[in-house]
Amino acid sequence: MLIRFIHLLAMLLLISSAASAGNREAVIHELNIASSMNVSDDAKSWELFFDACLKITPPPTPLSNSFSMNTVWPGMDGWDKVARWAAQNEHMEHIFIETTKRAIVGLPYGSENVSAEYIAKRIFAEIGVDGNLNNFDFGYIESVKLACLWATAESYVLFMEGETNRAMHLMMSELIVLRKFCDREFLEEKITFMELLSEALSNSRDMFYAYRSDIKPTQFRRLSMEWIPNIRTGPTSLLMPTGNQILSEALLAELFNPQGIADAVKFNEVLAKMQVDGESLTGFGATRYWTKIAGGHLGYGDSQNRLQMMYDDWWRRWKLRFFHPMLATPTHFENANAVNYAAVKMIVQNTEELFEERKTLLTQLNGTIVSAALCGYYNQFGTFPSSIKKMYAQFLHRSNNSDPMCKNEMRNDSDWELYTSPVGQFHYRVLDTDTKISTLRGSIPIEESECLLYGLSINEENDGGLDADLDSIIWPPMKSLERNAGLLN
Repeated sequence: MLIRFIHLLAMLLLISSAASAGNREAVIHELNIASSMNVSDDAKSWELFFDACLKITPPPTPLSNSFSMNTVWPGMDGWDKVARWAAQNEHMEHIFIETTKRAIVGLPYGSENVSAEYIAKRIFAEIGVDGNLNNFDFGYIESVKLACLWATAESYVLFMEGETNRAMHLMMSELIVLRKFCDREFLEEKITFMELLSEALSNSRDMFYAYRSDIKPTQFRRLSMEWIPNIRTGPTSLLMPTGNQILSEALLAELFNPQGIADAVKFNEVLAKMQVDGESLTGFGATRYWTKIAGGHLGYGDSQNRLQMMYDDWWRRWKLRFFHPMLATPTHFENANAVNYAAVKMIVQNTEELFEERKTLLTQLNGTIVSAALCGYYNQFGTFPSSIKKMYAQFLHRSNNSDPMCKNEMRNDSDWELYTSPVGQFHYRVLDTDTKISTLRGSIPIEESECLLYGLSINEENDGGLDADLDSIIWPPMKSLERNAGLLN
């Protein structure tokens, strides 16, 4: 009896593995023929970019949270070693610039679609790790982080050496390349690269602050009116990821038999593993739970429709203006019955974080544009403008003076027709006395006649721009002030 049971279990696992393998191949095929990937090979940059990444020599310190594009700067400990390492890898300058000329990155999904050398260096976007379709391994992200570490370090080196034009082009190329990576198809990829792009924009403001006197007003004008505004992050250019939806549909199909009825064995096999991540004691309870859920779960057709409704709802919200009343209503994901659609809610990854990350990125983008305009105005007239409006047309597009955290108050719905933007403007003033800004690391002094540019933070309230935890301080850049004050190494 025991032998028969073991044989039956082995057959079930074999069938399960074959089904998962088939689904994985179908998912990868669908991902790689998606419209976002459907361009000619010479319009893709992944081989050009990652072939060059393979040639980057090891940095003086291993890549980590304490040594990355967000922490490297000329005043850091060991800067001389970093500068020498940057000089050893100058081949990357040409690669960054050439990558900006290609339409997309286009790295294919599935480790079988890249070379053995790439696999050895973990340059792949793997789907279905360890036989679990919902497990990803986007190993290539580490190579992108290393390349951006180099680009940031080299930009500082070029500014220090007086090669301002080259430094600006490399700085912009890094921003554009990261923006192209933001078009990848999975939520994890998109959020990661949106965060990296925000960090790169923060680094750009730090460079403006440190080397403002070396950059001409015409160069700042080019940055604020032509170059940076073309890094578009609006709802028609920065799209929602489709990879998670493709994967969710494939996972959902695994859970039902040919008659469209929930398969308790599959529910246990797939969903319990997702829930407990291999913890045996919790897994026992999860198995009992999913066995019970499978008995009362709605069929495949209803579940598939609910999944589609969730993603359609998110897509619709993605296209809406900021602060649209619909955005305050519960999503289809939140409204889905926790029992009837338990499997769908377990499989589908909530995208709410992506909406918030887009706001953060747009704040960084517009804030960097206004900062460049302020620097250009200062270099031309020897003082900061008394109002941001004085820079319109000459140094700044009005549309970029927009804070996505600040609601543009209207009396009624018809008032929206009078405005081009649903959000308000950044807060700005020229300081008439020495001022201190509070941060978690300590107070930072700002001299009289400097200007202060800030946006609202998560509380969506104007707290005066004197506390970096309550408002989003954009200029002067907090990173620069903390470094100069010795609060940040």
